[in-house]
Amino acid sequence: MRWRRRLLVVTGCLLALVFIGLSAAGGWFYWARVQARGEQAARAVLPALATKEIPQVFAYDYQTVERSLSDAYPLLTPDYRQEFRKSANAQIIPEAKKREVVVQASVVGVGVMSAKRDSASVMVYMNRTVTDKSRQPLYDGSRLRVDFKKIDKQWLIAYITPI
Repeated sequence: MRWRRRLLVVTGCLLALVFIGLSAAGGWFYWARVQARGEQAARAVLPALATKEIPQVFAYDYQTVERSLSDAYPLLTPDYRQEFRKSANAQIIPEAKKREVVVQASVVGVGVMSAKRDSASVMVYMNRTVTDKSRQPLYDGSRLRVDFKKIDKQWLIAYITPI
């Protein structure tokens, strides 16, 4: 009688351990699939998004520079928006008005460097044409590392680093 009770207790414990182990494995496989699908979605969406948004951030006309940059602010994360706004107010806007600068920007290439479910980094190749009072255009090619962050199901630019 005693050995039966011990056998039942041991069997019950083993079944509980098997159940817990299988549940943990199932949860791990589910989460890995969620992460992989999120990464695939980021890799699919971000090249086109960077191609559209980077010119909005970098292109402006001295006559409408405040409006152009104000239109670009919602594309940025709140932290980077503050930093970008500070830089725009201190340097970009005054210099653009003083020198009557017109900047045209176009993205000529994009590649995803790394991607996760809620963040990613994209390499952007951008050409800019900068024209000032002298009306002599200056052509500039740039490589940018653009870090994106997903906030409330929307991809926002978290940081832009010239390379």
